[in-house]
Amino acid sequence: MHYYFIQKRLIILSLALTFEILGQSYADTLSNTKPTIFKDSLVQNQQKVLISALPFALYSEIFGWATGGFVGIQGLSQDNMSLYAGGLISTNGTKYRFVQIREFYLPFYPRIYIAPDLLGGYFGVLNVYKDSPFEPVPQDSKYRAGSNESDKNDYLEVSGYDQWYELKFRYLLPIGHGKDLALSSPKLENGILISGEMGGTHWNPFISGRTFIDIKPFYRKRVAFATNGIEFALTRENTDYYVNPTQGNFQKFAFRRDFGWFDTMAPWSVVEADLRWYLPLYKIFSNKYSLPKVLAFDFWTVNTLTWDDYDIVGTNLYGNNIKQYHRPPPYTGAYLGGRYRLRAFYEGRFNDKAAIYYGTEYRQTIDWNPFDLWAVTEKLNVHWLQLAAFAEAGRVAPEWNISTLHTNMKWSAGGGLRIFMNNLILRVDGAFSQEGFYTQMFVDHAF
Repeated sequence: MHYYFIQKRLIILSLALTFEILGQSYADTLSNTKPTIFKDSLVQNQQKVLISALPFALYSEIFGWATGGFVGIQGLSQDNMSLYAGGLISTNGTKYRFVQIREFYLPFYPRIYIAPDLLGGYFGVLNVYKDSPFEPVPQDSKYRAGSNESDKNDYLEVSGYDQWYELKFRYLLPIGHGKDLALSSPKLENGILISGEMGGTHWNPFISGRTFIDIKPFYRKRVAFATNGIEFALTRENTDYYVNPTQGNFQKFAFRRDFGWFDTMAPWSVVEADLRWYLPLYKIFSNKYSLPKVLAFDFWTVNTLTWDDYDIVGTNLYGNNIKQYHRPPPYTGAYLGGRYRLRAFYEGRFNDKAAIYYGTEYRQTIDWNPFDLWAVTEKLNVHWLQLAAFAEAGRVAPEWNISTLHTNMKWSAGGGLRIFMNNLILRVDGAFSQEGFYTQMFVDHAF
């Protein structure tokens, strides 16, 4: 459910059907295996498969009226594996569909995880913050479309197909929580982790957390803006539960490269760092068995190494060289705005060579669940609701310079609702900034 642009008003009309299927024990399959990495990885003799279906309807000024739905399947072939699929269609002609798989490992070598993420569809209307190729380039680059000082109405309005395919391969290093057990066994009670934490117990990566080497081939073509390549990353997930972290930290250091293959716009290279912390306030100031109250922090920065590199692809009518710069499309690389960072701005509202971002969010799980009031909604398998309040600041810049990146920063603030359903966080956020109010609806926490 990568999509995203939901403004001003949001109406969710949901009916759901939940099936619980007791499948054949996966432990039987492993009964004759000897590697110790399987020890205690299965907590029941009988695997439980849970299927949830959620239709929805919504309205926004970008989509118009839209309707769709998704299906989530947990424990299909492995205890922690989750599969999600769905789509939507709107009155302005937007159509989208997606498939996502999480926590699937190779049965014959469970240190290797595979996570496909496939999305495709058609945009009825889309704003792209990029200068028109038919208009003269601004003399002062700080006023180009998408820059930190650009006007919010300076964009291209386009329609067309969007294809987004990613296939992440993850190797779990034999350190921390991945030293003896390649398979995690988090145990939840009413959606709250009670044991089997995946990390967050110590700062030392050799003692706590799961550390991965990630290799992710990707292909993305949005209308005429195409890119493809490979991301290499070192990721440490040192949190108690990656779906809904309540304590610990997270670090990711990545290098992305588009090699100029196929129909890509231009080759480019980007480096990125993402650091997160989760402070369990409920364990510090109240009973550790109370409902979670968490203060989350995020620091993110990115720099485009090839921003000023270019190829000469021809000459114009005046005999001047036409340069094709080695820069990523405006929806990837150093960009802010949308469902993850600066949520009170349009997706990709700001994009440039470099970017920096700071975010903080207070999350409180509440003991009131309206889905338990009726027999029909009770079958949704919604375990809990969570309220959130957040504040964010960041900016893009034509250079990675610590002083520049902390001058005239953009900000947004707001609140939202989280719904935990079938091992998935459904998120609705409302945020305001100097450019107005936006509503974002997506899956997972922003960070």
